[in-house]
Amino acid sequence: MDELHRDVGKLSAGLTPSVKADARPLVADDLTVRERVADAARFMIRPTFVDGTLPWGRAMLIALLTVFAFDLVLDTLVGEVTALLDSGTGFLPEPIEQDASLAEDLFGYLLLAPVLEELVYRGWLTGRIAALRFALYGFAAEAIFIGTLFVSADIAMPLALAGVGLVLFGLVHWSLTRDRDTTVPEWFTRHFRWFVWGSSLLFGLMHLGNYEALTSPLGVFVVLPQTIGGLLLAYTRTRMGLRAAMMHHAAYNAIFLAVDYGWW
Repeated sequence: MDELHRDVGKLSAGLTPSVKADARPLVADDLTVRERVADAARFMIRPTFVDGTLPWGRAMLIALLTVFAFDLVLDTLVGEVTALLDSGTGFLPEPIEQDASLAEDLFGYLLLAPVLEELVYRGWLTGRIAALRFALYGFAAEAIFIGTLFVSADIAMPLALAGVGLVLFGLVHWSLTRDRDTTVPEWFTRHFRWFVWGSSLLFGLMHLGNYEALTSPLGVFVVLPQTIGGLLLAYTRTRMGLRAAMMHHAAYNAIFLAVDYGWW
């Protein structure tokens, strides 16, 4: 999360991959487009931890654009295949129609969601104690937000405000301890892949709230593109930094809005 205030800019040898299929342990800035796509694909299969991100510059922007394009192509392909399978069985739930203005959509999709969701789901992937502590605040707030779906409207609003307050308190706590609690626990690097897979799956499942209730267990595949997107956002976050992940997220949502509003 320190990228909110400064670039890390220091490359580290990181960890030696346990298998050849692992993504590169180095944050290399000399990868070709093909090598970057292959590295991102390896990361999705077996995520590896690095202690450092690409410095801002031409190489980082090319890497970001490459991963973003790979995300779009992969998610589009998965979405088309899922829709094709659904055409014969009808297991996918319908999206919930949101009565929101363009200004509300622009704020929610291009600012609020990229910032808050990246902070909560991937901001802590540095593994530093202060960031991991913030993750506890973030996921507790997420549980509160989910709880608002099951209570009356009179209770939902205070609960939602409490969730927002918890996130803000977590940010304050993190800002006060980020320069002190920088240790990365050994258990985090050892189990890093499980943290990436688990947070990406949770990120995908969270988007089920955008759809009608499932009528079939197979309906969960409606959020497969978001789950895949979560894995690639984790790659962007760990290789290029938190701000890059927010940009990736916002750009993806911008494409979604353009299609939804018929601008594309």
